[in-house]
Amino acid sequence: MRYTVTLQEEHYNQLRKHLIKSDKKERAAFIICGRSLVDDKQDSFLSRELILLSDDQLLTSQPYQVSWNNEHFIKALKLAENKEFAVISIHNHPSGFEQFSQTDDEGEYHLFKLAFNRNGGERPHASLIMMPNGSLIGRVWRKNLTHHPISMIRVVGESFKIWYPNRLKKFESPEIFDRQKLAFGSALVQDLSEMKCTIVGAGATGSATAMLLTRLGIGEINLIDKDVIEKSNLNRLHGATMKDVGKSKVETLKKNIEEIGLGTKVNVVEDWISSSKGIKYLKSSDIIFGCTDDNAGRILLNRFAYFYLTPVIDIGLVISVKNDPPEIQDLQGRISYLFPGSDCLVTKGVINPDLAYAENLKRNEPENYKNLKEEAYVIGEGNPAPAVVTFTTQIASMAVNEFLNRMQNFNTLGKKPHRIHFFHRGMELTPGNIADNDCRICGSNSYWGRGDMQPFLDMVL
Repeated sequence: MRYTVTLQEEHYNQLRKHLIKSDKKERAAFIICGRSLVDDKQDSFLSRELILLSDDQLLTSQPYQVSWNNEHFIKALKLAENKEFAVISIHNHPSGFEQFSQTDDEGEYHLFKLAFNRNGGERPHASLIMMPNGSLIGRVWRKNLTHHPISMIRVVGESFKIWYPNRLKKFESPEIFDRQKLAFGSALVQDLSEMKCTIVGAGATGSATAMLLTRLGIGEINLIDKDVIEKSNLNRLHGATMKDVGKSKVETLKKNIEEIGLGTKVNVVEDWISSSKGIKYLKSSDIIFGCTDDNAGRILLNRFAYFYLTPVIDIGLVISVKNDPPEIQDLQGRISYLFPGSDCLVTKGVINPDLAYAENLKRNEPENYKNLKEEAYVIGEGNPAPAVVTFTTQIASMAVNEFLNRMQNFNTLGKKPHRIHFFHRGMELTPGNIADNDCRICGSNSYWGRGDMQPFLDMVL
């Protein structure tokens, strides 16, 4: 079982301000977390709410010890109980001691014994330690009161931070990435090698994104696309040849990635994103790229970013042409970085709900779709949209650079949730968040970090 913890950036910043102070004493807090389970492979904690213990609520606060009355922990357990959420106990080590102490072992044993005795359940709870520099280590406590290391800790917000066991230790950057290391250091090479990415859509932008991430050294890529390769795809589908016409897009792209030989593991889902296998791969991802023009798929990804605290970089490209003779009227690419705190695609008007309804109906009720289309109750398919490889590749490259910037902070002025690049005008717009947003997804934090629930994402697929 792989265990992960994801903290909203706002929560992380509050915890760091609360725990790390100049007097170098230990302090404590609790985190109420939603849960995400992928079979017997991954169990994840998603931060929803903080309980910060003030100094007058602590029994002791010393450089090597902190303690509190368990009534505060019971309050956290009560908040978690109704929706079967998890509780994380977090404290700091002012000395920078990067492991759990014997005092931690003894205290947490009794703490989580109380948690399981009171709330019951089979699912684990967890504990974290914050170092003076803000880095985190963690472990889960299971029902049998044994503990297990946390494989990945993420902080998701305007920036994207990760920690995992032995980060910056016992790692030799492969020679292949020497030039990349000169720009960003070996830490990025190691971080990317530990990360799992999902790309939804293996067409023009998806294939370009996959190739770029592979050559950056990403550890694992999940590819989701139901389509096969057509001749009209070959002008922009990276890696595909005439011999691949009629073959699966994801299988062909997987073969091309593996032939590069950089060690990236590739998994494929030749189905819709809403399939059970597709959802499992989304839930096990560190970052998701939306490379689909499918409105129904975008609605799912749009909600997923907030429910599961998984950043989604959504890519869009529009080419409008006036015919006879062809003349470009509009040529724009869009990159949206979705995370709790940013406006979602619905708020920004990117998703067409009517088209999403029609797409879902066509997949799940084809006969009903056909009848309603004839009666003009649903929107039908239009003519194929124009597509040019140079523009699809450029917008994919911009999206991957967006991901790198969120990790490396090389362009602090460029951190905007939405970027619209007008290729034909040589300009870019970066619309900000809408104030007083009343959207149920991005305007309220009620769904942020909610994780698993029925129905999935509180929507009917």
